[in-house]
Order: sequence, then structure tokens, then C-alpha cells
Amino acid sequence: MSEKKLTFKDYAKALGPGAIMSAAIIGPGTVTTASTQGASYGYTALWILLLACVIAYFFQEPATRISIGCKESVMVGVREHINPGVAKFLWVVLFVGSIAFQAGNLSGASMALTYFFPGTTYLLWAVIMSVLALVIVLLNRYKIIENVNQVLIILMVLAFVLTACTSGPNIGDMFVEGFSFKIPGGNAILAVSLLATTVTPNLVLGYSGFLRKKYPDSKQPRTDIKLAKADLGLNMVVTFLITGAIIVCAGTLLHPQGIQISSAADMAMQLTPLLGRYAGIFFSLGLWAAAISSVLYQISIHNMLFPPAFKLDENPKAKHNMIVTCLVVLVPIILIVIFGSSPVQLIIAAQALNGIALPMVCIISWILCNKKSLLGEFVNNTRQNVVMGIVTLCTLVFAVNALYSVAQKLIAMF
Repeated sequence: MSEKKLTFKDYAKALGPGAIMSAAIIGPGTVTTASTQGASYGYTALWILLLACVIAYFFQEPATRISIGCKESVMVGVREHINPGVAKFLWVVLFVGSIAFQAGNLSGASMALTYFFPGTTYLLWAVIMSVLALVIVLLNRYKIIENVNQVLIILMVLAFVLTACTSGPNIGDMFVEGFSFKIPGGNAILAVSLLATTVTPNLVLGYSGFLRKKYPDSKQPRTDIKLAKADLGLNMVVTFLITGAIIVCAGTLLHPQGIQISSAADMAMQLTPLLGRYAGIFFSLGLWAAAISSVLYQISIHNMLFPPAFKLDENPKAKHNMIVTCLVVLVPIILIVIFGSSPVQLIIAAQALNGIALPMVCIISWILCNKKSLLGEFVNNTRQNVVMGIVTLCTLVFAVNALYSVAQKLIAMF
């Protein structure tokens, strides 16, 4: 039976899971990293960002074949075909990461909103944003999460790209400098940090869960895999466009003047006197969209990943799923009340666990994709094995960088 010829409408209907992943990647941490890279080194990090988005695509691609071709989530594959203990460990890593980094996501959303509403507190907005995200998740409608994230992605494109265009970059300099393949400032560790903020352990596992929601019982897996890959590829291009726009804006306006920044909020404040209040408004709006999309992602993934890791009832309204979801909402707010953000020790622990888990997830995906008994016709070919081998080596470099960063922080503490 010949494959159906795909139309533009088919590709448009397939959009969704890729947008959720793009929105998850572009959080306050990515906005801050891109802003500081542009302010410190101009356009030179653009080629690194492009490489990061290519790696992120191939890091997530195996999930399309496992989730649609085999009709199983990657987490189920880990539990059933690798080891149940490994599945549990990976969920613990994701849970600790959600708790540690969710406070940062909430702080990012709050920074943006206090720009619009001076005099309000971070805690107020953290509570409002958490409740909003929790309500969306508890509605248990995949389509709502998909649509919300697509709107947030469009908002980020408009906010950051418009700000970058308004900054008046020199197109020739942008391409010559941005794709000179030089390490920004000769600082390899800082360069790797931009790669690492784009490729995290939860991408494959989270993406797989959303694919299962989008394609619960695919009747044409080969066609649906093709559509899912197109969606993922398009949204990694969008990820590059949004994050690249932030680098370009900072590189055009702040770098020539030697202005240094330490946060995304600093970036918005610096833009106001240079381009006028509208620039600050656009950038803050983009920061809010980046933050709230990451908040929503961190809350929504656990009722898809916790049950298969522990072989429990996967009904989102099951008691254990409700408890885990509420913990991801409440604990970060408690941390903000006590510390103003996540405690340093928790962030260090999360970074260390991520450093260990990142190459582990990649190797596990590689193993699963070579099990013919599991994937059948969708098993890895030689080209896919070569690509996954390269991606695995890259994730090992990211892991070493993360563990080195953790070691530096521990040394500084003592």
C-alpha cells in the first residue's frame, strides 16, 4: 500500500508536541544565557546555538519512532527493556530538577510581570502563575496544553524578533561574526553552557509523553512519524530564531558599549533607555512567555512520567499523580517564600543529577532504537546509529561541563 501524499493541512494538523518542547527549552535560563552571551561576545555564539538546536533535534528524534511506531512511551521502554530501577532513577532526576528550576521559572515570570506592574511582589505573581498552570494541567486536555504553548511560542517570536529587528543589527556582521566558528571569548566552558541549556535530560522523556497524547493509537505510524519529525524540526528552527534574536539584540546594543548583564531582567531594563519603553515591554513580554511555558511544562510532565516509571495507574486524576503534580506546584513556592529562589544546594544537586542523567538518557534511547524486537521496521539504520553516536558524545561533553560547574560551586562554598 503506497503512502498517502501529505498536504500542507496534514503538516499543520501535526503541529503541537514540537512547540511544547521548544517552549520548554526557551525558559528564563536560556533567555539569560543568550542575553549574557550577546552582551559579552556579540554575535559569535550564533553558530553554537545553531549546533545546539541540531543536537536537540536528533536527541529527541528517537522518541518519534518509539512513541508512535511502538505505541509506548520512552519511560515504559526504559522500565520494560532496560531496568525498572533506571526508570525510577530518571524520574527522581526529573522531579528534583522540576523543584529546583521551577522556582527560577516562577521568578522569571514574576520579574516580567513586575516590569508591567511596579510595586507588586514576586511571590504574588509566583502563586498566580502556578495556579494558572495547575488549572490548565488539571483540565487534562492535551489540546489545551498544545494550543497554549503554540500561542506562547508565537508571542516569543513576535516579542524577541521584533526587539532584535528594532535594534538595527548589521546583517553582514551578524553572519560573518556569528558563523565564524570561533569560541566566544575563548571561553569553551561558557560556550558549552549555551549548548547544555538547550539539551536537557527531560526532553526525550517529556516529548515522548506528549507524542503519546497526540498519537495514542496511530493507524499510519510511518506517516505520523514523518509528520512528527517535521513538527519537531520546524520548532527547533523556531527555537534558534527566538534565542538567536536575543543574542542579536544584546550583541547589537549592549556589546559595543561594554554593558554587562547578569539576568534577563537586566536586559529588559537596559533596552528601555536604548530603544524606548516599548522595547522593554516587548522583551519583558517574551520573558514572561518563556517563563510561563516552562512552568507549564514542568507541571504537566509528571503525570505522564511518574506512573510508567513505577508501574502505577496512569489516570492523571489518580491519587498518586495528583500528589506529585501538587508537589511540583507547591514546593517551589515554599522555596521562594523561604529563600527567594531555590536554595543553592538544591540547584547544585539538580545540576549534578542532570549531568549524570543526560548521557544516560541518550545511551538508553540508542539502545532502545537498536532493539528490533521493540521497534521492528523503525529500528536504527547505519546513518541513525552514526548520528546518535555523535549526539551521545556531545551529551557526554555537556555532562562533564555540568559536573565541572558543580565542582566549582562546591569548592566556592567551602
